[in-house]
Amino acid sequence: MTELLTTSQMRALEQAAIASGSVTGLDLMERAGAGVVAAILDHWPDRATVPGRVVVLCGPGNNGGDGFVVARLLHQRGWGVRVLFAGEAEKLPQDAAVNYERWLGLGPVEALTEKNLQAGETDDIYVDAIYGIGLSRPVTGEVARVLAQMAEANGVFGHYQRRLVAVDVPSGLCADSGHCPGLTRDSFQQTLHVALTVTFHTPKAGHMLGLGPRVCGRLVVADLGLRDLKLSFLAQDALNRATYGQRLVPSRADAPSQWNRLFDPLRDLAKPSGHKFDHGHAVILSGPAERSGAARLAARAALRVGAGLVTLVAPAGSAAFIAPALTAVMLRGIKDADDFAGWLAAARPHHRLAGR
Repeated sequence: MTELLTTSQMRALEQAAIASGSVTGLDLMERAGAGVVAAILDHWPDRATVPGRVVVLCGPGNNGGDGFVVARLLHQRGWGVRVLFAGEAEKLPQDAAVNYERWLGLGPVEALTEKNLQAGETDDIYVDAIYGIGLSRPVTGEVARVLAQMAEANGVFGHYQRRLVAVDVPSGLCADSGHCPGLTRDSFQQTLHVALTVTFHTPKAGHMLGLGPRVCGRLVVADLGLRDLKLSFLAQDALNRATYGQRLVPSRADAPSQWNRLFDPLRDLAKPSGHKFDHGHAVILSGPAERSGAARLAARAALRVGAGLVTLVAPAGSAAFIAPALTAVMLRGIKDADDFAGWLAAARPHHRLAGR
């Protein structure tokens, strides 16, 4: 079995693997970059035989290190590669610094600015390796302006989105909550939307929560080989302590492609923004109180899969007995068919708002 992991769980797993001596941080970074390249070639299969052009946006941490690996591997396949870097080389983490130097042996590094971003060709693919799962603060400065440009805050929405690949998460998205720190309702359209997100080992909670389903596009899980490692007793104990009691949503460990088929219907119904009436009004008809179990379960399920508003309609004499068993579900007691028809007619303006 595998789970949705939090940021702390994923870090604990990687640290336990490295501490065991079975793998190095450089090994994991190389595998991550290779996983991103494989996902790109699968998503754009025509590029597997005819190399394209790519602009790799690298940040100041290990996510940027993954980006340098992606740039090198695509360059080796004959792609035209530009690398834009936000940070200072001397401040890069050790493994990221190694891959920065490896890339410098193949090509130049430009500053990550709006001007350099806009110098790209119309059919370039863009790889967002700026900020990964460790981000917990609002993005500011030049990087914020670059992300706003890519989100098409000052252009035609979708120009970058359909050719943008995120490494782990779209930059600015919290991998634990699915929200963007500092984001307001009015600035939702400035959130980075991508065509493809490549994460590692398992999906993270933020891919399925909050804005995650809306902005991550197609989600691909790349294997880092962590399930096959033999950890020392101390490393396994540390990992168990870090992850105990935090497991989420079981799935098959041997079939990461199952994630898209399992979660896409739910991701499409997610409601990270807008009014509740934008997401449908489900009406559940119940029998008397002693026979209301199925209706109550159906109402709860309707909320969980994305309905904006759920009303359980029950016989008037039973409503008071059913009410204590409901949470976040509206309740309407009706006397007869005519009473129900009158209530339904009054509710129709809400149905129209919901597109029903």
